[in-house]
Amino acid sequence: MHLYLKDYVTLTSLVCAVISIVFAVEGHLQYACLFVWLAFVFDAFDGVVARLTKKKNAIGGHLDNTVDFIGSALAPSVCLYLGYKPLLGIYGAAALAAVPTLFGAIRHARNYANPPRVQNLWVGLPRTYSGLAFAGLVGSNFFVYPEVQWAGIGIVIVLSFLGITAVPFQGRHHTGLKWHQTGCLILTILTWIFGITWALLGYGLETFFDGLLGWMLGYVALAWFNKIPKEERQEYSAYIKEWKKGFEESA
Repeated sequence: MHLYLKDYVTLTSLVCAVISIVFAVEGHLQYACLFVWLAFVFDAFDGVVARLTKKKNAIGGHLDNTVDFIGSALAPSVCLYLGYKPLLGIYGAAALAAVPTLFGAIRHARNYANPPRVQNLWVGLPRTYSGLAFAGLVGSNFFVYPEVQWAGIGIVIVLSFLGITAVPFQGRHHTGLKWHQTGCLILTILTWIFGITWALLGYGLETFFDGLLGWMLGYVALAWFNKIPKEERQEYSAYIKEWKKGFEESA
């Protein structure tokens, strides 16, 4: 077994996820949520490194998916527990925190048992977007309001469930980003840069998490239908019907 530079970047994402959990255990919610985001940054960067170095190996994809599960499902779950413990108590917060990990594990197993092969579209909401939304939720300025906290419970359940559906969400793989995706990506990065700069100036991380929550919820609301051509939708529907049969045949 040989690990390349891209694999070490992936493992850095895993380290960030573990640090996030440690911060949550120690009661530092803001830093725990921040390291969920950092885990995502390194998880996204490993693909760039792989393309630049032109190195591939059999373990890379499996390692990336496993680390993604920990960073985008397990670590955000622990953040949710810490954030919701004052409202729901130990048992209620634990039950809510289990939701993203349970659905994330099902998605993880589903995609290993029968990997979907679809160009430009994700099959179900990727854990990355839901995990970042959860970190943004409990770290944001809005989370101090009880109404937002109660609404957040519904957000956690719905976004977690979307991960195991076959609802199409626009992705960036294979053929690159479309113009509107590029624009949203640039605006997202600029929002994050502003939030981090604002925090470094001493105004706290809440503004950063406000932007993180807003962009992730925006993606969930728009990416499943925006700019997906009719023909591509029809091809996707036909493929999904055959893809679901694969589970029946392997049962």
